Amino acid sequence: MQVGCALLSEEDISLAKEIGYDYIELMGKYLVSLSDMEYGKLVQKLDNYQILCQGINAYCPKEIVIAGPGFDIENAYQYAKKCAKRAKEAGAKCIGIGSPNSRNLPEGFPREIALLQLSEFLKVTAEEFGKFNITVCLEALAPCYCNFINTVQEAVNVVKKINWENIRIVLDFYNMEHIGEADEDLTDYIPYIAHTHISDDDGAPNRRYFLKEEKAMIHQKRISKLYNLEYKGAISVEVDLPVHQAMAQKSFDIIKKSIISNWEAK
Repeated sequence: MQVGCALLSEEDISLAKEIGYDYIELMGKYLVSLSDMEYGKLVQKLDNYQILCQGINAYCPKEIVIAGPGFDIENAYQYAKKCAKRAKEAGAKCIGIGSPNSRNLPEGFPREIALLQLSEFLKVTAEEFGKFNITVCLEALAPCYCNFINTVQEAVNVVKKINWENIRIVLDFYNMEHIGEADEDLTDYIPYIAHTHISDDDGAPNRRYFLKEEKAMIHQKRISKLYNLEYKGAISVEVDLPVHQAMAQKSFDIIKKSIISNWEAK
């Protein structure tokens, strides 16, 4: 199982590599915002450090509506087309569709319409990313972020209904913890999980951070459950704050210890 680190800045690529992370994640909206020259320099930097941006998080800005008022499938398509090309060049294997500001529904907005819009969005996005063998992953987000698709079961239901090979889910233990499902049985979800995120916070949901030492056993137990169910994907520490070397190292060690101990037990 590979371990990655989601970065706010490409300036931390060297630090992630030095610690030993297998790959990094960068924000989709960041990749798309770069000029061609800036993006070329980023790809060169990844090559220089011999590390890939295998995951894409924070897929799109709020102007690209996933569901709700202002939904525009043409905008979704054009954005996916650009992001997919850049994600492929960076080495991406999966993208996470979280982006709460793009799917926070106003009071009274019909859920059935939102679900249809979400399905259209995922399909047009998956068509573009599928050209590069990149999996599109819907992410359930806690109510502290948005009010649409809050549980893993809801995300799985959407994916099952679409039934496309390259549309799966991101399992995010931080969001699951916020709604009390982080320690539930994951057996039924395993076929639909393509990627995993994990983190603690530095005092608020908008300050997701590296794993806390006092919660190491809790995190390792959750990772072990995933591993024992023969999960084959990677796991990323997802943060909203700049990389702190000691904390990033500790998080890497906590995750790797869980993986190695389970491997040895087998």
